[in-house]
Amino acid sequence: MPKTRNVDFFDPADEETVELLPPETTPEEAFRPDTNGDPEGSATRLETPNIVLPSFYYEKYDLDDGGNPIFKPLVVDQIMDVFEAKKSTEIVFNGTEEAVKKQELQYDDDLNVVIGGLVLLTDIQAQATGIRVLQLMTDTWSEFCSRAWEYKASQSTLKLDAELPDWFIQREEELMAIARKARLIRDVVKAIDEQFGLNSTSLDTGRVRAAVERRQQRLAEWNYNKHANTTGKVSSNMNQATVEHCESIFASV
Repeated sequence: MPKTRNVDFFDPADEETVELLPPETTPEEAFRPDTNGDPEGSATRLETPNIVLPSFYYEKYDLDDGGNPIFKPLVVDQIMDVFEAKKSTEIVFNGTEEAVKKQELQYDDDLNVVIGGLVLLTDIQAQATGIRVLQLMTDTWSEFCSRAWEYKASQSTLKLDAELPDWFIQREEELMAIARKARLIRDVVKAIDEQFGLNSTSLDTGRVRAAVERRQQRLAEWNYNKHANTTGKVSSNMNQATVEHCESIFASV
């Protein structure tokens, strides 16, 4: 006869058992992407977007339903707020009393030079000349107000307790220059508006807004082509002195 082996048998009836039921609440640790606690949310978070753009793109621009770059109406509205605040203001000269006086005289000289040149051009096709000058004025104010808005928005990228970076100083200088140009053209048109033979030579809000939208659309397309499928975000703070400096520059342009 074969030898009998010693085998241990387990009988569940010998153990105390309870009915296995799911818990009434789901523990917090279940709601993680690597679990089934939140399957729909996990699936959504794991989806790869068709178009990947850095977050700063969406601060100024947007995408339409087809994924094409478009300007952001909210940004255009904010730029037009700058236009409404600046369109009737005079140019501000900074420095000592002597320096201010010198800048004022230079501005008047430049004003007279431009006026003299345009008056000569109005001898032939005055209205056509006037239309081109109005277009230049509209585009210049669109550029000025857009740059002023960008200058103010770029303050958020400045680092805490650090000197102003070269790119920001350059942007500041360019803003001051375009602010002077915008007011120079406006004052020239105001001085010789009758020479053009047009019904209206004033800064038209609708035309400026259209110019701003065109500019923002060009920038949206340019940034899309340059940054699509890349990621990145620059976020930093700045000290109060820098804030006050930037606010004073924005107010003076």
